Amino acid sequence: MPFPRPRRGTRGGRLSRRVSLAGSALLVTLAVAVSPASAHYYSGGGASATFNIKPYSYNDTWMKPLNNALSNWNATASPAYVAKSSSSSSWLQAASFSSSWYGLYTPYGSRSSRYFRIQLNSRTIYNDASNWSNFVTSSFVHELGHRLSLDDITSGYCTTSIMSYCRNRNSMTKPQTHDINDVKSYY
Repeated sequence: MPFPRPRRGTRGGRLSRRVSLAGSALLVTLAVAVSPASAHYYSGGGASATFNIKPYSYNDTWMKPLNNALSNWNATASPAYVAKSSSSSSWLQAASFSSSWYGLYTPYGSRSSRYFRIQLNSRTIYNDASNWSNFVTSSFVHELGHRLSLDDITSGYCTTSIMSYCRNRNSMTKPQTHDINDVKSYY
């Protein structure tokens, strides 16, 4: 037996819909006004903006841009600080992968004891980079952003976020104001 349909056209029904729509609009307005950055929050980040990664050792072509990425986060006006430590459970792997991504962040454990692996794909970076050093730095800064609870941005914010997919990795190598403000709001 089908469910009975609500009566249409009654004053109570219209009032109920108006109240419901007004309440929904208020909630959306409050959510945007109170926390505009929350749409870019990534739950795979860690509990602290200070964290370690195992020391990595690659040739000079890789080392400078990789180290620049750490320096670029550490130099921001955010609580972010990334250090190298041999006791860290987190690590970086730069190699040629058959996948189409430039970088991949994989979190492990709970938020309070988060560790991670970041993979940088030399094959795709090599194919698309007009400036190798900038592209590697940008990709690593982006992946470290995930550890700082920043989510990928697939539309909008093209010129204002290192987390944007539409960003040119050949030119943007530092966290932008939008990224820094999000990290400040999360930590």
